[in-house]
Amino acid sequence: MKGVTLLGNAYIYPIYPIFAYFVLNKRDFLSYLGIIILSGIINEILKNGFVLPRPPADLHLISVSGFGFPSGHAQMSVVVWGWLGYHYNRIVPAFVMIFIIGFSRLYLGVHFSHQIIGGWTIGFVILMGWIFTERVLKKSDYFRK
Repeated sequence: MKGVTLLGNAYIYPIYPIFAYFVLNKRDFLSYLGIIILSGIINEILKNGFVLPRPPADLHLISVSGFGFPSGHAQMSVVVWGWLGYHYNRIVPAFVMIFIIGFSRLYLGVHFSHQIIGGWTIGFVILMGWIFTERVLKKSDYFRK
């Protein structure tokens, strides 16, 4: 589970767009980068707004810091893997990644279940809003060139 949770660590997220830069077309890369940045900003605002604690430190199997709600790992897993699953029609593998990253946080004792569910929910709202916005922009003259 320690390895799984690494996939959602904040210092790993810059690697995803760097890799994506070489694999995705320009529009998809900018979309992917944008949703990652937006979700990170929203997560920081919410964590510092709610200031809810994590489970007691004696339950932690890894070292963590910061507030517990919403789970950044859960939220970002929905955004990162959900975006990839939607754009490349790989919903089931994306769902599996989203679930195991969130579950790893429970297993490692660093989040309460409501913090994971909250992170998933917020990530889903961000993802759906982003997808809706992409569809609207694709229909507009903005992307017709």
